[in-house]
Amino acid sequence: MGIAKLESFLEDRIEGFFNRKFASSLEPVELCKGLEREATRQARKIDGEKILPDEYTFLLSEEDYQRLCAKRILDELYEVAEKLVIKKNCFMDGKLKIELKKNHDLSKGMLKVTAAFGGEDKPEPEEATEAKSDTLVLQKPNLNTAPTQPPKRSLATLQVVEGEDKEASLVLGEQPVYIGRREKSDFIITDTNVSRTHAYIAYERHRHLLSDAGSLNGTWINGRRLATHCLQVGDRIGIGSSILVYGVI
Repeated sequence: MGIAKLESFLEDRIEGFFNRKFASSLEPVELCKGLEREATRQARKIDGEKILPDEYTFLLSEEDYQRLCAKRILDELYEVAEKLVIKKNCFMDGKLKIELKKNHDLSKGMLKVTAAFGGEDKPEPEEATEAKSDTLVLQKPNLNTAPTQPPKRSLATLQVVEGEDKEASLVLGEQPVYIGRREKSDFIITDTNVSRTHAYIAYERHRHLLSDAGSLNGTWINGRRLATHCLQVGDRIGIGSSILVYGVI
């Protein structure tokens, strides 16, 4: 064996040894980045709308799986997926589903992420050899639509930047939100030019949809009077003499 080949052989063996011996464990942030990459890669454009996948499968080594298969990790991944839909100005159809699966063929620190659109026929990944007992799944829950329920997950905010209630804010999740002067409103605006029930926000296709509630002075989005609008990051919402800004947490 020549000197060059011998050096290459030793480098490969030594590198492989250190990779196996000192491989770092996966961190939650790596799962989040993997989801974002795969979601963006698999996005589709249908009828002018960009649609993100709604099913995600994470394949991990046994050691990483045992450490990361916690509900709080899945909740974090769920929020990452929902916030990504808003940030990318996309939509997601169907229930969001996230799975963590253990795989003995993967070494510590290795991760495989696949994304798919629910309802489509798709083969089970070859790497996913474990039984259902080794799978942790998170699916979107059935929502209680009562407006008084607090957000189950914190996804976005409304911040008053102009008006009598300047600096007031509200966290938005998946529940509907009513805005107005009425005391039972989810977001009370004391501005006298605001109707008692001025506008409301629904959560549809994993986006916040703002609608005017038949108010006297109307609801304005970025200077335009609109009846309904799918909120985007940075939108300025005019109700009465107040301006509210929509953003992702």
